[in-house]
Amino acid sequence: MRFIDSIVGLDKIFDTDIPQKSVVIITGGEGTVKSGFTYSLMSNYLEQSGEFGLYITLEQSKQSHIENMESMGIKSSKNLMIADMSDYRMDYSDEKIDIIDFIAKTVEMYKKRYGEKFSTVALDSLGAMYSLMSIEPHELRRKIYQLFEHIRREGMTSFVILEKHDYMGENAETIGMEGYIADGLVELGMKLSQTDALRYLRVRKMRATKHSMRPHIFRIGDHGIEVIEGQIFD
Repeated sequence: MRFIDSIVGLDKIFDTDIPQKSVVIITGGEGTVKSGFTYSLMSNYLEQSGEFGLYITLEQSKQSHIENMESMGIKSSKNLMIADMSDYRMDYSDEKIDIIDFIAKTVEMYKKRYGEKFSTVALDSLGAMYSLMSIEPHELRRKIYQLFEHIRREGMTSFVILEKHDYMGENAETIGMEGYIADGLVELGMKLSQTDALRYLRVRKMRATKHSMRPHIFRIGDHGIEVIEGQIFD
């Protein structure tokens, strides 16, 4: 089972699969279905591969997240577990908790529980995590690098959601340093026409694999997210 087989049409963008143990940033503005794309990719992959994964949401509750996915026709695999901040607050009352250290230890806990079968993790989102931190920029870069390296050493393939706001410009890749220390960068966007709004996907960076860098239209169909073959705009 390949990651690129988990969403219809995604294999038309990649010649080879997303490399195992990669850290991939999923970035885009409001309404570009970042969470839906990431969750669909992981859920379908895990259901077919028999592996296990963890989706960490720092903004939505578990129930709200599941309802949002169901509204888009995205199925939830029993192999994909969801952890939200309400779970954290129930178990840890210390307001000064190091959220990056906590995430790293959470990944370690699941790795010990499921072993090599625990293969993927998602963080939704970096922006929400930053809002829980008070740290200097140079120290933040070091901490993010350490988090990414820790996940890699655990043998995990990770998908990290990062908001991109309108003021950043159409070609801005990330808010700052994240794109430089990640292995992959997938941009989700929206193209407006006089009569419609089209969502698109563009792979800006993916180490160790060949891929198209042109934008591809995707839609939310009856069975979740689909990349539409042949529909590419300039």
